[in-house]
Amino acid sequence: MKDIKKLYFSSYKDSFPLKLYSYKGVNFLIMKVDIKKIKAIQTFELRHPLLRKGQPLSSCALDLDDDPQSFHLGGYQNKKLVGILSAMPTPCPDQKAQNGIQFRAIAVHPDHQRTGIATQLIQKAFLILDEGHRPHHIWLNARIVANTLYIANGFTPTGFPFDIHPIGTHQRFIKRMSYES
Repeated sequence: MKDIKKLYFSSYKDSFPLKLYSYKGVNFLIMKVDIKKIKAIQTFELRHPLLRKGQPLSSCALDLDDDPQSFHLGGYQNKKLVGILSAMPTPCPDQKAQNGIQFRAIAVHPDHQRTGIATQLIQKAFLILDEGHRPHHIWLNARIVANTLYIANGFTPTGFPFDIHPIGTHQRFIKRMSYES
């Protein structure tokens, strides 16, 4: 991340704050969002249309949504939910003997995609985990179209792509954590 240069910051009365960055000759915008913990049911607003489209609303409920060690993050822009992330205490199938967290149901509203919101959600989740749970690893099953997002956030692909019916082709990613004492 040291190679990323902030080019400018613009804001129209803080209603649409954007930062333009350049990385290896590519310019990109990052939208600043207010990220806070939310309840699982609040994620359904984005989970259903973006991740479970055409399926019943009940398909949005995940097994560990209400586990006391799970948490859910919502990213808000002008008090509107624009991004979500859920973190659940589940070790990666390849690391069952270790303490793991699975990121699930990461989604950003289509009008706000590719503005850095998912990265901000992931980084906030890392901070929360660093302050509390401190897992050995974090893992996820990502849709192939999101692979670069996870690589950019320090995850490594593991295994081969696989199909999750009826959603589509996924790749498993893992990030082994290290903590300063």
